[in-house]
Amino acid sequence: MIEYRNVGMAYEDKVILDGINLTIADGELFVLVGPSGSGKTTLLRMINRLTEPTAGDVYIDGRRVKDQDLRHLRLNMGYVPQTSSLFPNLTVGDNVTIQLEEAGVKRRERRERASFLLDQVGLKGDEYLDRRPSELSGGQQQRVAIARALAAQPKLILMDESFSALDPVLRRQQQELLLALHQQNQDTVVFVTHDMQEALRLGDRIGVIKDGCLLQVGSPEEIIQHPANFFVADFFKSARPRLGTMAQLLASAAVSRIQAGSLPAVAKVDELVRLPDEAGLIKFAYQGAGYQITATDLLRYLGELED
Repeated sequence: MIEYRNVGMAYEDKVILDGINLTIADGELFVLVGPSGSGKTTLLRMINRLTEPTAGDVYIDGRRVKDQDLRHLRLNMGYVPQTSSLFPNLTVGDNVTIQLEEAGVKRRERRERASFLLDQVGLKGDEYLDRRPSELSGGQQQRVAIARALAAQPKLILMDESFSALDPVLRRQQQELLLALHQQNQDTVVFVTHDMQEALRLGDRIGVIKDGCLLQVGSPEEIIQHPANFFVADFFKSARPRLGTMAQLLASAAVSRIQAGSLPAVAKVDELVRLPDEAGLIKFAYQGAGYQITATDLLRYLGELED
């Protein structure tokens, strides 16, 4: 668990972050979103001590990060920056396992781990292990960077605008990869973005930051349906997806069939946004058949219609 306790950051007379209190649960994919210069990257970089707060403290599992050995701290978390930052003089395999080499893992074990991880991110290990970064596309390089972040099997992965330099098609592919890996590995991910649609698509919960202040923390559906103030509502206004048709929705993998029973009948997709129960589950009837979908999956599906 990550905790920010009254965290602040100031450079001379400029306030970057002001009184941030935030808890991120184990196994959560938490997204920090806000305009450029809002302080979200600064907040992220405090976790791995690339930036030190000038007020308050950051804790991981109850221990202040500033009290922990810096090398050990960073070896136990993954970090994926905006650009892949691969070492051009190293092979793909050596890039993936550079942390393991520093930890003293033998070369044979490192190559086996690199091959496994490359397979996991959709790059065949036997084909890519001995290539150089210059032989890869931008999307492939970013997949290698994700594999590198997973190499030491960290419980925590930090991602700072990791997909923002990619074109829309590659960006969508990387988002799909991240969601699949997160579901598989159940690690904690803190993801920074300025893209509202990306935040809604990826986040289990979202923290909205503006001018160094944390304005709202909530699930994607809470952010959309119950914005804390005008800024949050206006910021996400352009991210509200068009709704599409019921036929399109029911043809997607996001919806499952259930007994119709006494479920509320709907005729259009926009009627579903009023139906989530306390657990975020939407159950409804359409043309006599019963269906269900989670509110989060509905938002993610609708977000895909925008691309």
